[in-house]
Amino acid sequence: MKIACVQLRAHDSAFARSALENALEHIDRAASLGAELILLPESLYPSYYLGGADGADAAWRELDPLPLFSGKAREKRVWLAAGLVIEEKGRLFNGAVLWGPDGTEKLRTFKSNLWHFDRKYVSPGTCFPVVETPFGTVGMIVCADGRIPEICRILALKGAKLVLDLTNLTSTGPDVEKLSNPQLEYMLPARAAENGIWIAVADKVGLESESVLNCGGSCIIDPEGRIEASAGSSKEEILLADIDLSLPGPLFPERHPSRYSALALPTEETSAYKKQFEYIAPADDEIFTAICRFFSSSREEYIAAARRFLALAADQGNLLCCLPPAPGKNTLELAEILSASIPEGGRLAVIPGLDPSGRPEAVLFARNMVLGTLNSEALSPLETSAGAIGAVFGDGGWNPEPVRCLMIQGAEIIIWIDGQKRPGNSSLNVARTRAAENRVFVLHLYGNDASIIGPSGAVLASALRNGDQAVSAMIRRAESRAKTVVPGTNIISGRIPEAYGELIASGEEECRGGN
Repeated sequence: MKIACVQLRAHDSAFARSALENALEHIDRAASLGAELILLPESLYPSYYLGGADGADAAWRELDPLPLFSGKAREKRVWLAAGLVIEEKGRLFNGAVLWGPDGTEKLRTFKSNLWHFDRKYVSPGTCFPVVETPFGTVGMIVCADGRIPEICRILALKGAKLVLDLTNLTSTGPDVEKLSNPQLEYMLPARAAENGIWIAVADKVGLESESVLNCGGSCIIDPEGRIEASAGSSKEEILLADIDLSLPGPLFPERHPSRYSALALPTEETSAYKKQFEYIAPADDEIFTAICRFFSSSREEYIAAARRFLALAADQGNLLCCLPPAPGKNTLELAEILSASIPEGGRLAVIPGLDPSGRPEAVLFARNMVLGTLNSEALSPLETSAGAIGAVFGDGGWNPEPVRCLMIQGAEIIIWIDGQKRPGNSSLNVARTRAAENRVFVLHLYGNDASIIGPSGAVLASALRNGDQAVSAMIRRAESRAKTVVPGTNIISGRIPEAYGELIASGEEECRGGN
């Protein structure tokens, strides 16, 4: 299948008509290049920001663009997806519509994770349908829907091989040629990799309403999270790529829906929601944290190295120290031995490894004391003086649900012991995504890599790839308790738990409508 991601210039709502004409012209151009599926950006009509020029609101409502796109799909005999503001049952939605080559509407979805001022003008969607096409099963998301894990996972569970992402990705910066966005840098590659799906992105460029700067970067991402083709950040483009949805892609790791009940908890009953209103004095919220990476060939060598690094971390002011995975199958016994090496002063350490049955676990300990054990079966954090700590192991971090459940139940720090080799930077992309989508700190240990990632997704500290090393960063629990990304977008209050039932159900539920 030849797909065209059409990157258009942003515009104010006062110029909705001319922008519509521009979009239709680009459809003609993409079709002339042989595109079988043409993807246009989010809210190309009337505009993204609906609070613009006086009178523009009334003007754009006078025209219904749906027949124009339907007619264009039929005229060019193409599959066509466009982002439009749609009125339905007296409410406005930020919608995405897919038409078939016969001009009939095949799929409609509405943006669910409303971004910034969206909520002032449109209502959220609550249903995530897919459609069968000659190329394979297709789903759609709208822009910030890519920032939360539930939606793409639901689409993948319904069989989607390709997700069309209609976007209005924003950025800041002095150089229009170097604009980007976290979704392009690591979140959407993570979505593709964790679900084993293709993702096609159509974005805008340019400045809208003197305040909304679009970063372009329209792209095609393969099921392993690799960007196969991408556009620039400064000009209109038609990005063409050939993809084959019939080829088998990587399967996402084994899921355990019975453990994911926290996903459906009413928002105001969750620990994450309640912690937003709990005060922490800044002076009590300075958890300098070390993550250690060293290599050993025996239990004795591990104990000696662990003692050395625990002493080093304490001497350098760390209150929490994460050791690398322990050898053998008795991590609890090692924790008890090493607890005598923890200096006084409220310091904590965590040692990941295996329990006697060979199951992964992480043991938290203080001086002469084991505080508790974390494992993959109980997705609840352990409250400590350093914060609420949770852990995931191996593929448990590649599935988005376990970390999501830990966050909902109040986890502020997630330790991920990631053991499987993945292509390129996909493991780090997923780790950064887990941090950003949940606004938590992530301590990521992966082979030779060791990183501390902040709630924004930024890498705060990372070790060299060779040799023994400890790296440290400041963890402030208030940062992970603050779940508002921008005004109007809160990653806990903005969730719609009743829409995510398919993630904990044993079978699929029908969901064919747009809302």
